Amino acid sequence: MANVAVKHATAPGPAQAGADVSRTLRMFDALSQHIREAYEDLEGQVTRLTGELSVITERRQRELEEKEKLANQLSTLLKVLPAAVVVLDPRGVVQLANPAAVELLGEPLEGERWITLIERCFAPQADDGHEVSLKDGRKVSIRISPLESGSGQLILINDLTETRQLQAELARHERLKVMGRMVASLAHQVRTPLSAAMLYAGHLEKPDLPEDKRLSLVAKLKNRMRHLEQQVRDMLMFARGETQVAEFVPVGELYTGLRQLADGLELKARLNWTHFGDGKRSVTCNREALLGALLNLVKNAAEACRNTPRPEINIRFDVDGESLQITIEDNGCGFSADDRARLLEAFYTTKSQGTGLGLAVATSVVQAHRGVFDIWSEGVGAGAVAAVTLPLKPLNAESTQTTGEHA
Repeated sequence: MANVAVKHATAPGPAQAGADVSRTLRMFDALSQHIREAYEDLEGQVTRLTGELSVITERRQRELEEKEKLANQLSTLLKVLPAAVVVLDPRGVVQLANPAAVELLGEPLEGERWITLIERCFAPQADDGHEVSLKDGRKVSIRISPLESGSGQLILINDLTETRQLQAELARHERLKVMGRMVASLAHQVRTPLSAAMLYAGHLEKPDLPEDKRLSLVAKLKNRMRHLEQQVRDMLMFARGETQVAEFVPVGELYTGLRQLADGLELKARLNWTHFGDGKRSVTCNREALLGALLNLVKNAAEACRNTPRPEINIRFDVDGESLQITIEDNGCGFSADDRARLLEAFYTTKSQGTGLGLAVATSVVQAHRGVFDIWSEGVGAGAVAAVTLPLKPLNAESTQTTGEHA
């Protein structure tokens, strides 16, 4: 009976059980509400993320379409580009070549090593300079640029053959235009020193001519003949127009050669010589033609100084970067801006004697060496400067082969 009493004492009553159920229901409702809110929040996040994903997908699709459009444009550009384009991978193997490259270098290209293409297609010549000769005789320029992240190299090859031919053709036409004036000038310019030479020769025939007078006439005769020879040489060089450029001559040798020639003229002007830079760098040139043109410029400077109380000529060789600049500066008569515009024209001269071809020949020779010739003066009486700028033989003259070997 005692156990029964205990059980009745510890068993929950109806009120307690109802409270527990009510509390459980409230907890369940709260949990259900929390789950419902979490679900709604999750659903909102899914909706938002779905929207963001849709925007990103749409953006990526547009970017992909733009990249595809750009790739198509680049592909079309490569196809119509007149220059040859070759793309190398880091191992120096051709990954891509446009039709111009195939036409210029032949097939196969893609999958070939660049060094193999160099051996197959290129034949460097002594007169190449900044261009390179192909085995079929064409001249090309080559530019090499690294791709981003070291993923290879892009090689751009331009065929300059037609350009050089057109330039030569235009130069020939220009020379033909002045041929008529050349004939008239030749007759006049040759006749003057020839008449003087004949006069001196006539005096030399006199049997009673004193020895000192005879020597003086011989010197004058030689001078007239040298003048005549120079005029004929200038005219022939101008008429021929083409200068074969096929020697590699160190700058130091050009400097020494010009100095020896100029000192041999025994000019009345004082010559000041300066040389800056690496004299071992070379110029691709025709030594005789280039030295002849430079010597003519020195003679012109001396002629311009003939009435100056203290005639002086500064001759400077300056190796700067990839070019050689030669300046010949005098303190002579100078010239006006109007004369400057015409001094480089053939047959125009301010001298009482001369063909007017000296500067035209100098221009022709310098251009044949792919250089630039210019003259300037601050005005009449202010002296003048003649400047010749020539490209140096590149230090990496074999760069195409080296690039292929290291690609």
